[in-house]
Amino acid sequence: MLDEADLIPERRLGELLPGFLRALMQEPQYPTVLLFCGTSRLRVMARDYFSILFNTAQFRTLSYLTPEESAQVLQQPAQGILEYDPAVLEDAYRLTRGQPLLLQLLGAELVNRCNEQTRRGETRSDYVDTNDFAAAVEGVVRAGTNAAFENHWDDSDAATHRVLSALARATDEAARRQLAIDGIESAMDETRLSLSRERTFRILERLADDEILERDGPTYRFWVPLYRRWVAWRWPPERVREEAVPMPER
Repeated sequence: MLDEADLIPERRLGELLPGFLRALMQEPQYPTVLLFCGTSRLRVMARDYFSILFNTAQFRTLSYLTPEESAQVLQQPAQGILEYDPAVLEDAYRLTRGQPLLLQLLGAELVNRCNEQTRRGETRSDYVDTNDFAAAVEGVVRAGTNAAFENHWDDSDAATHRVLSALARATDEAARRQLAIDGIESAMDETRLSLSRERTFRILERLADDEILERDGPTYRFWVPLYRRWVAWRWPPERVREEAVPMPER
C-alpha cells in the first residue's frame, strides 16, 4: 500500500519509481497487487491514456465518518473513564465532519486535560460537558504542531492560501457559513489577496474535489469547520500577503 500516490507520476519520489511499480504489477509469475491512496487527483490521472499506473486501476472512495462512527471514535477509547454529554458528540461531528484524525486529537486533548486536572488535585467528575469540549477545541486549534491541518496547508501553493485565508476570515459557523464566488472575490479584494476570477474558480473547484471545501449550489464553504478556525487563527490575510504568488503557467 502506497500513501500520497499523487506524488508518484509527478516524479517527486524519483524518476524510476513509476516504471518500477508498473514492472511489479506486470511480473508474469508473481504479479504484485498495489493499493494506492491519495486524493481525487488520482482519478484525473487515470484519464491519461499514457498513465502507466492508474489507467487500469479500480477506484474506491473513502470519505468522512458518519455521526455514529464519530461518536464511537471518542467514546470507545475512554469507555469506563469518561462519559460524554450528547451535545459534545454532536459538536464533535459538526466541527470535524467525521475526520478521524481530528476526532482522535480532540479525544486525546479531553483525556489529557482531565488527567492534568486530577494531577493538580482538582475535583472533577468523569462527565465531559460542552465547556470541557470548548477548551479542548481551543487546544487543538492552537496546538504547536497539528499535522491534520499543516499537511494540507504545506502541500498547497500561495494562491490556494489566499483563497483559504480570505474565505476563513469572511465566513463563520452561524450567520455566514458559505459564499458564492462573487463574495469570495470581494473578501479577497478587501484583504488585498486578489487573484484573477479564472484562477480563483479553478482553485475553488479543486478544493471542492479534494473535499476541503463543500459546494452548495453556487456557494462554497469549509468542509471541516475546525480547519476554518485554524486557518483564521494561524494564517490571517496579513500573514498570507507576505507569500509571493507566482504567475500561473500558460
